[in-house]
Amino acid sequence: MTPLSDKQLEDSLQKTLKENNDCKKVWVFAYGALMWAPCFKPEASSTGILKGWARKPCLWTLTARGSPEKPGIVFALDEAKGKVCNGLLLKISPSRLKTDLLSLWQREMYMGLYKPAWLPVTTEGKEIMAICFVVNRNHKLFIRDLSKISLIYAISDAQGEYGTCLEYYQKTLSSLNKLGLEDTDIQKLTAEVMKKSDI
Repeated sequence: MTPLSDKQLEDSLQKTLKENNDCKKVWVFAYGALMWAPCFKPEASSTGILKGWARKPCLWTLTARGSPEKPGIVFALDEAKGKVCNGLLLKISPSRLKTDLLSLWQREMYMGLYKPAWLPVTTEGKEIMAICFVVNRNHKLFIRDLSKISLIYAISDAQGEYGTCLEYYQKTLSSLNKLGLEDTDIQKLTAEVMKKSDI
């Protein structure tokens, strides 16, 4: 699989920015690793809820949290009627808008796993339009159908450049917990993986 070129990344970024009328107020919705390891220093942050979407383990990872021999599985936002995804809103400083967004695109978009979309995230009783990285269902690494036991074994066995796949799930839950949030589906899945791994 070929990473996106610098031009493709730049074109994607500019296209996304043109869809927003106020580039002085750019928020990013973090629901996975961006919660504990953002690639920029946010000007502000706030917990948020995205309605109609779910944090779903639906993307194979062959490097970050897995390998070609034992691929791991990471999260993406996937449409889910009646569901919600909670996470952390990160505001990008207007003075560092281009630099920080480019860093974000190079990290999240370089393989084309996601599609950037402006979606309404509820925070403190109001809605904020934020950049959300939703799953690219046309990508070869998108998981269309996987049994529960196969999912558990993949998460349990995988390790990549940034650590084990299980650690990724544990850090996500820890980050949510520190924010006073929870994801019961991911909690149950992680508990099953830990049980399989005898942790």
